[in-house]
Amino acid sequence: MRYHAHMCDIFLSEFIDARRFEEIFSLSRRTFFQLIADNKLTAYRFSKRKTLVKRRDVEQLLEASRATNSIDKIVDDVMSELNDVR
Repeated sequence: MRYHAHMCDIFLSEFIDARRFEEIFSLSRRTFFQLIADNKLTAYRFSKRKTLVKRRDVEQLLEASRATNSIDKIVDDVMSELNDVR
């Protein structure tokens, strides 16, 4: 029984549902399902009422989004400075 409980803990830490997504990342359930609908996250459906995603996939997606936003901001700042110089 102890092994089964340990495997459940591992599984639950690797996969998250919409409720845990909200708690961990402070994003809405709507965002959870929209990311799945946009094929940005792979959904694992174990029943009609239980949709899970890999926590690591969410973390990678959010990290990539943050990096893109940072690059966009840097480009915008540089372009703004160039326009000010002219």
